[in-house]
Amino acid sequence: MVVGPIQGVGAVAQTGASAVAKPASGFADLLGKAVGQLQSITDNADSKVNAMATGQDVDLHDVMLAVETESLAMSLATTVRNKAVEAYQEVFRMQM
Repeated sequence: MVVGPIQGVGAVAQTGASAVAKPASGFADLLGKAVGQLQSITDNADSKVNAMATGQDVDLHDVMLAVETESLAMSLATTVRNKAVEAYQEVFRMQM
């Protein structure tokens, strides 16, 4: 069994430099993408429910999966929002 050499700090610094060259997206971009994904999930569920309500040929299990996916996504978004507000309030209460 042959064990290769351990990479030193220089190898880690080189990989870190290439990662720094790419600009990181901000919190606002991340939040915007998350809201956009949530909106697309909601639109998909609404379109399937409307198609079923108007009598179009839609499988019931597809509609139920879309509605349940929307429910889970909304629950996750609400939980994340509540945790963010809770963290903000905790930081606000800190004494300097």
